[in-house]
Amino acid sequence: MGKTALCIKMLQILNSGRIYKISELASMLETNPRNIIEYRNELEEAGYVIISTPGKYGGYKLDRTSVIPSIKLSEPEKNALTQGSGYVLTRNDFMYKDDFRSAMAKIYSSLKHEVEDDPTLFNRFPLAMPLEELKSRYDAMKDCIPPSERGKGKVLSITYKSLSGEEKERRIHPYKLFMYNNAWFVLAFDERSGEMRYFKLNRISAFARTNDTFRRLLSFNESDYLDDFGMKNNGEWYNVEFIAHGKYATLVTERIYGKNQAVERIDQNSTRVSVEMRDMEGIIAFLLGFGDNIDILGSSAVKDEYQRKLKSMSERS
Repeated sequence: MGKTALCIKMLQILNSGRIYKISELASMLETNPRNIIEYRNELEEAGYVIISTPGKYGGYKLDRTSVIPSIKLSEPEKNALTQGSGYVLTRNDFMYKDDFRSAMAKIYSSLKHEVEDDPTLFNRFPLAMPLEELKSRYDAMKDCIPPSERGKGKVLSITYKSLSGEEKERRIHPYKLFMYNNAWFVLAFDERSGEMRYFKLNRISAFARTNDTFRRLLSFNESDYLDDFGMKNNGEWYNVEFIAHGKYATLVTERIYGKNQAVERIDQNSTRVSVEMRDMEGIIAFLLGFGDNIDILGSSAVKDEYQRKLKSMSERS
């Protein structure tokens, strides 16, 4: 019998709940008593806790709280775990894939649940940065965030690339990691500007932990910077009104683009949308994506900028 089989058999014996002497286990497994200590170490590395009791009546006993309990879930709940697992593992920005797989394997084992085929999911336009590099930045930020309101965090030195491609050296105090539009950001105090800023992790080209520490600002309130729509201080809100035509008349009914959104289906080929959106550059890029299947309504800064962009594109072509 191989080592793995003997470890499993020893676990089955200890699972009875009583204390077994090493010599007793060795006899039952038909092996040398020295091997029992090795098997115990192997089982503990696998996550089981084996209690060693000294004395004449001592021996090994399994801490049964370390054994995965039987979880009673409904079939819909089991399927939800399977579908959720498939969704998470298709993403290239989830930091703990290996640990997640390991945890799900233990859950499935406890459930005695056959895993159905994972759903076929595609992460459109994934980040170009490899997961390992992204995770190194994520872990650095996480390690430097203060563990509590009164705890000390570590100052990070980073090289950050702006949208214009310019790289600048900065020293930041990380406060909060968050995801926005399928990309990871850190909310941090920037020593250079003396303000709280949002930094996109995949635009950090280099980073280093320093020996300097910091405490959270007493005036810091997370809700001042993050809300249900992401980055609260990410430019002013603009009212955007348009009519989408053709296939876009249906597509615009499927998503929420901002706050206070109102959608009215005019006919089979036309849908009117009114919504408040932030970031003028992003708004114009969004509207241009409709091609000639859109009519911008009203008189607004958005319409003026949209027409200016169209004119500029026409002159360059």
